[in-house]
Amino acid sequence: MARKNKEKKTSLIATFRVIFAYMGKFKKDTLLAWVFVFLETICETMVAFFMRYLVRGIKASDFSTITNYSLIIAACVIVAAATGILSGFWAASAACGFAANLREGMFRKIQRYSFKNIDHFSTSSIVTRTTTDVTNVQNAFQMALRAVVRAPFLMTLAIIMSFVTEWKVAWIFVALVPIVLTVLLLLARTVHPTFVKVFDTYDNLNQSVQENVDGIRVVKAFNREDFEKKRFGGVSGTIYRLFVHAERLLAFNQPTLNFAINATLLGLSFFGATLIVKSGGTDLDTGSLTTLITYVQMIFMSLLMVSMVYVMITIARNSAERIAAIILEEPDIKVPENAIFEVKSGDISFQNVQFSYNEGKPILHNINLDIASGSTLGIIGSTGSGKTTLISLIARLYDVDSGSVTVGGEDVRKYDVSSLRESVAVVLQKNTLFTGTIRDNLRWGNENATDEEIWKACDIAQCSEFLHSFPQGLDTQIDEGGTNVSGGQKQRLCIARALLKNPKILILDDSTSACDTGTDGKIRRGLREHRNDVTKLIIAQRVLSIKDCDQIIVMNDGQIVGMGTNEELIANNEIYRTLYESQLGGGGDFDAASNA
Repeated sequence: MARKNKEKKTSLIATFRVIFAYMGKFKKDTLLAWVFVFLETICETMVAFFMRYLVRGIKASDFSTITNYSLIIAACVIVAAATGILSGFWAASAACGFAANLREGMFRKIQRYSFKNIDHFSTSSIVTRTTTDVTNVQNAFQMALRAVVRAPFLMTLAIIMSFVTEWKVAWIFVALVPIVLTVLLLLARTVHPTFVKVFDTYDNLNQSVQENVDGIRVVKAFNREDFEKKRFGGVSGTIYRLFVHAERLLAFNQPTLNFAINATLLGLSFFGATLIVKSGGTDLDTGSLTTLITYVQMIFMSLLMVSMVYVMITIARNSAERIAAIILEEPDIKVPENAIFEVKSGDISFQNVQFSYNEGKPILHNINLDIASGSTLGIIGSTGSGKTTLISLIARLYDVDSGSVTVGGEDVRKYDVSSLRESVAVVLQKNTLFTGTIRDNLRWGNENATDEEIWKACDIAQCSEFLHSFPQGLDTQIDEGGTNVSGGQKQRLCIARALLKNPKILILDDSTSACDTGTDGKIRRGLREHRNDVTKLIIAQRVLSIKDCDQIIVMNDGQIVGMGTNEELIANNEIYRTLYESQLGGGGDFDAASNA
């Protein structure tokens, strides 16, 4: 059961410091993008500046002036186009590379998580963060590379050149630009909380899709398609309403900007024309007025660009915070200095173990248990009694709150985690096969395993018979999630995969529940005959699966309430005796099956 903590929020500066640490070698591409943006902006500004001289040449019918300034303007346009293309190229390279580094960094970090860390995030949330959120940051970064530098620089340069052209009318820009910029930024800032809600809701949307696809057979079996459609529609509708609200606010951007542009043009035309008439064209001529009008377009387009970038950064900010949460999550399972790399034996000992999830209600209470190397321990108990939690501590999937778990005479916290888990093979309740061939799946246990070793493991796990019936044998393709093999076949393949690790400890967590009793008995007999040096822990709901173990423990409410052999527990433990009698009754056929 997943237990999620409230994520720690970091400041905006700290968040971007975390994610920009993943720029890596693409810092050079970023710098090149900025250099070419500067050159492009300067050239565009100079086009408008030289336009005044071209207009003067046209007015004076001076062919030489027209030719010279036409060539100068053409050169500026060509350079602006070339630098624009180059800045776009390097910006795309930097943004895509940055996003790739982020995804890889997040994935690598997730691989280091313990089960406890993974419990902090839902699967759908992790998927959203590594896809949608990274894309948002990538798009914002790519736009920022060009626009964040280009817009303020172009606006500043245009204002400066306006004063160079004619300061007496350039004051109009100084008066209106701060007002318009403030309005646009306030609008963008107002939208931020809405986008925060949007991306939190995306997690719920992905979770709905994931659950529906994973459980599609159950949905159809219970005829719940309409219910699932309503559930999905509810979440999708929430996202729709949030986006509509945000877009309605942002819709004020364009009208505000259009009003400012028209007001500026009106003021510029009035005061400029007045100045031309009064001075007779000495203080301001038509060429300069044309240049000033061009600067109006540049300045206010820069304002619109700033506003759009602010919106993108606002969206990316929330995505960046969610990405940073993944990166900043510290794995609580750490490899100690001077770690032990060799597990000498399969001896296991629990000493006064206490454990709880996220400092909640204790799941395990005062567990004391010794398991000799090569022996077989059966574990039985009601659902929620702590059986799976108990065996998770052996491979250090979780760490104890107090007490200790030792393997091979050493506390598991002293081992190198990889070395410990190489010696402990766990077949969990939820069996997972991956897309690929059966051979590829089995070699997860040992990537260098020969076909002879694979078939030997399959013989013990009772896979060989059905594998031989497949036309392609070990080369049979496994569909996503292993949907083209039965539950029992999937369980047996997972057991064979675990055996290929040649572990010192083998843990089967209710791993034969989908197998018939005859196959279950053959698997246990194969383990006794061929892997008698391996310490085996078998969790089961069926008494038949554990009745011949060397030792059996009965768990209830996180405690060991019974320990002994099958016969001893029947005589002395009421819980076990009740289970035995309800499941096996007088024995007979069940006992025969268990010894098959």
